[in-house]
Amino acid sequence: MSPVLTKHFSELSTREYHRIVQAREAVFFLEQHITEPDADAVDPQSVFMWMEDGGRVVAFLRIIPAGIAYAEASVGRVLVDAAYRRRGLCRSLMSEALRYIARTWGPQPIRISAQEHLAGFYATLGFAPVSDTYYPARQNAPPVARHPGKKIPAARGFPAPPEPYLY
Repeated sequence: MSPVLTKHFSELSTREYHRIVQAREAVFFLEQHITEPDADAVDPQSVFMWMEDGGRVVAFLRIIPAGIAYAEASVGRVLVDAAYRRRGLCRSLMSEALRYIARTWGPQPIRISAQEHLAGFYATLGFAPVSDTYYPARQNAPPVARHPGKKIPAARGFPAPPEPYLY
């Protein structure tokens, strides 16, 4: 298993981007049946983070600077290959993304759009819902935000988010 790899879109090789697109298609199109185009105009403005095993992308997310997808910095296209789930890869990748944002742009609110059944997981990382559930083409995904320094209560069945909230 590779360590977390981090590159701005402009730094990716053709092969790296191809492997990332394959992983995104496998999860979002084939598994989740999302029919909205995956590779979009936000990709070239994003920082990609991923993990590989044997040259195959097994976990991925993109970090989007503030003012592009939302007013806040955001994390999106989070995925873990089905064969690699329940191994802590998503937590590792998300934690690294939060550290990257804090290091690069300073502590700030971060917005994500998460599938409703993952709200408890994201609560353990300090995210809380900021609106009701809505149904975009990318599944039932209520926007949730993480505000550094703000105490977020634990989600039912999950431990309280770790302290401190400033990275």
